[in-house]
This record gives sequence, C-alpha cells and structure tokens, in this order.
Amino acid sequence: MASKRKHKSCTLKEKLEVLKRLHKGESATQLSKEFGVGKATISDWKKNRGKIEQFCTTTSEKTIEKRSKTTVSSYEKLDEALFLWFTQERQKGIPITGPLIQEKALQLSKLMDGDVSFTASCGFLDRWKKRHGIRQLTITGEKLSADNEAAVEYLEEFKCIISSYSPQQVYNADETGLNFKALPTKSLASQEERSAPGFKMDKQRLTVLACSNASATNKLPLMVIGKSAKPRCFKNMNMNSLPVFYKNQKKAWMDRALFKEWFDKQFVPKVKAFNKENGLPPRALLLIDNAPSHPEEMQLVCDDIKAIFLPPNVTSILQPMDQGVLQALKQNYRKMLLRSLLEDNEELTILDKLMKMNIKDVIYWVAEAWENTCKESLQKSWKNLWPELEFVQTVFPPTKENCELLQLVKRMPGCENAEEECVEEWTAVDDCGHEEYTDEDIVAAVQGTSADLDADDSEEEGDAPTDVVPHTAAASALDLALCYVEQHADATPTDVMFMRRLCGVGETLLLQAVLVRCVRRRSLTLSLR
Repeated sequence: MASKRKHKSCTLKEKLEVLKRLHKGESATQLSKEFGVGKATISDWKKNRGKIEQFCTTTSEKTIEKRSKTTVSSYEKLDEALFLWFTQERQKGIPITGPLIQEKALQLSKLMDGDVSFTASCGFLDRWKKRHGIRQLTITGEKLSADNEAAVEYLEEFKCIISSYSPQQVYNADETGLNFKALPTKSLASQEERSAPGFKMDKQRLTVLACSNASATNKLPLMVIGKSAKPRCFKNMNMNSLPVFYKNQKKAWMDRALFKEWFDKQFVPKVKAFNKENGLPPRALLLIDNAPSHPEEMQLVCDDIKAIFLPPNVTSILQPMDQGVLQALKQNYRKMLLRSLLEDNEELTILDKLMKMNIKDVIYWVAEAWENTCKESLQKSWKNLWPELEFVQTVFPPTKENCELLQLVKRMPGCENAEEECVEEWTAVDDCGHEEYTDEDIVAAVQGTSADLDADDSEEEGDAPTDVVPHTAAASALDLALCYVEQHADATPTDVMFMRRLCGVGETLLLQAVLVRCVRRRSLTLSLR
C-alpha cells in the first residue's frame, strides 16, 4: 500500500515560482513531485493565479516568503494606509513602537470614515505585523541613523545577492529635486527676485532620476518630472526627441505610479537591449532606496530583471548615487546655468535672462550635465558598496567641480567675495525628489482619490511656444551652417563631417515631406474625378 503523502503548505513565494515555471511549459506532474504537493493543488493555484499574483504585488517579499494564504485584512484599505505611513516614518528614521502604530491606525480609520467599532486591538497589531513581515518592534523603536555596523553586515548579504551578476548587470537609481532657477543667496539677482511680487523662481523645481550600472557602461537617459504635461515651450515639438524621459505630476514629485512606468518603459527595455548588444544573460538587478515613492519589490519584476531595496539605515553610506554622483550632476547643471546668465547681453539683466528661461532649456542643460558625468566618477561611487570591484580601487585626481563653480559664482554681481561655503549652501537647496505624505495624502492614495497625476496647465516663466519651422527653411539654414563651419579657421574635419550628416538628415526629411504632399495631391485629384 502506497504511503500517504504528508500535508505540505507551500509559501506564496513557492506558489509564484510554480506558476512561473508552468507558464514556461514545465509539467504539473514534475512540479508536484518537486514541491511535494498534489496535481490537484497545483491546478487550484493555476485557477487562482490572478488572485495570488495581485496579492503578492502589494505585499513585501519577506512576507510572501513566510505566508501561504492570500487572506486579506477585513480593514484592507486601512491596512495599506498604515503600512505606507510606517514605511515613510522608518525611511526618516523615526522611532516606532506598537502603541504608536495602534494610535496611528485609529487616526487613519477616522480619516477614512471607517468602522466606529474599530479599536486597533493588540490582535489587529499582531496580524498586521505578520502580514507585512515585521518581526519585532524593538529594533524599529530605536532611532535610525547612518549605521556603520549595519552597513558592514549588509555588505556580506550584498555579496551573496550579486554573486551571479556581473558589474554590467547591477544598477542603481535615485532621484533628487532640482530648484532649477535658484541662485546663490548673496547674488543681487537673488535679492531682487525675493523682492519681486508674484515671481519666485527659487521655488520652481523638477525631479530628476539618474540610473547607471556599476561598470558605468550603461548610463540610462535621465527621467525628468515637471508639473505640466506639455509646457508651451514643447508646442510643435516631437516629445520623443527629448534627451530625457519626461513625465508630469501635479507637484513635480516622484511617486509610485511614475516610478513603475519608468521601470517598465525605460529601465527594462534599455537594459534588455544593452544585455543583448553585449552578449550578456537577459537578467539584471536594480538597487533602490526604500522611499515611499517606490513601489514594492514584487511590482518591479520583469522576467529576470528585478529591483531590491537597500536597508534604510545604510542608504546614505552605501547607495552609489548618494556618493557624490547626483551632487556632481547638479553642479554641472549650475555651471551651465551661470554661463548662460553671464553671457554678454547689454539688453537683458541677469534677472531678465532668468525669467526668460524655460523647461526646455533646463532639460537640455541637465541632460548635458549627465552626459558630462565621467565614467570614473560613476565607477568610484560603488566603492563603499562593492569594494571588490577592481576599477573602484583606482585613485582618481581630486575633482575641480567646486573650484570651477566657485569661480563662476564670483562673477555674479554681489558674489565677488563668495567663498566655498556659499557654493555648498547653494547646491544644498534641492530636496530629495519625493514628497512627504501627510495622513490625508496617504488616505487619498489608498482610496484612489489622489489627483497627483493630473496635468498642471500652469505655465512657467519664459515658456514661449516653439513655432513650426518649414522644411525648406530648415534645409536652407543647415546648408548655411555647413558653409559657416567649412569657412571657420578653428573648425576640425570632425566638425565638418558632423554638419554634413545634419544636412543629410535635413535633405531626407525635406524629400519625405515633398513625397507626402505629392501623394496627398494625387489622392485629392483622383477623388475629384
């Protein structure tokens, strides 16, 4: 008589693996033997695939490694809101205890017009902790800081995580705010701006997300988030021709929906193309911090490309983008900003030039600043997290970014005697790129009533629309520019060849336009007959 199979309860993570392998064509019989369950059980998982996957995308990875059922809380929305608040507070390093969570649950329930009989009992707290994989609150009751001991411990864990990846397959992404019109506080233009009614250029901001791999061989285009879906300066422009991935949000912050869109539409396709081009396996790892604006790890998965969170108390020590990369990017941008403002133009003051700036100018400058971020700096930024990499051991000469920026600042009226502290103060005005959620924001987010993604149609200063350029005028202008470069004494053969390629592009577009007009006229003639 065959022995009776022992009952086995598989975790949600195991169920996901089975479903994934079934999708790839493996047999249910083979999987049932491997995981120690019956074929009927696997068939049930297959029927409930949507429910299992949906639950896992909104649950932490640690939780699905332990849980076996998809049973949700009877206070599902409150549960989600409470966890969003918890994540945000932990990211800031604020001490959290069980009674504090219970009190916050009561406050959120009231905001959500919840069940008046809800008491946030100890049983509710225990079940909530289990659902989200929070094992104890003694640790989370301590003040978080840049913890060197935790960083050392994580390095050992990180070695295991990346053991099967090459430096070309491991990426880091992080966002930062950019107050793109802010000037050194000592400058006369900044003082004039503060006294100008209704014009606060130092409050105009964008969010910029940068991403690169550890070998610095794949720098993805920046993601830039503005307030308006299509500012006037983008009128008649082909948005796909921008050197960045531009999106909008009502307050120009990063949020979960935008990050997920960037991951799906930018990160995954570009990483797959890079891996294929370089003969690498189709897999990659994206390291990000555990900010409230980032979705759960399970939502950031596509085939063998996935994201993982860095522990919140080691981010400032280990995250590569925080090791001077984003700072250098913003310094490069501000150098270009000052050079533009200091150009000789007797008709316009510095304040006039600043008011004339628009989002398009900023986007091209910040894209160029990213382009100018050197490979060595990107590689060096991984030294704390991945010290075994050979290239990070190289000693690079000290950067001259601060020195160059200080010289430009000193040319600004009112800043003639500025010192390095002035530059540091100026470059520290930017925020982290994601908004701190209030309790009302959290409730709106989980109830689906947030309007953050709505387009802001307000126009920035200087957002003049771009006129449509006729094909013939563009072709003539390119021919004239080619003649100018060919006649210039400092022009190199590379410059001339570059201009000739541009002229070729112009001629091709002109020919296409002519052919389209001929086809339309022919169609019109035939229809009139």
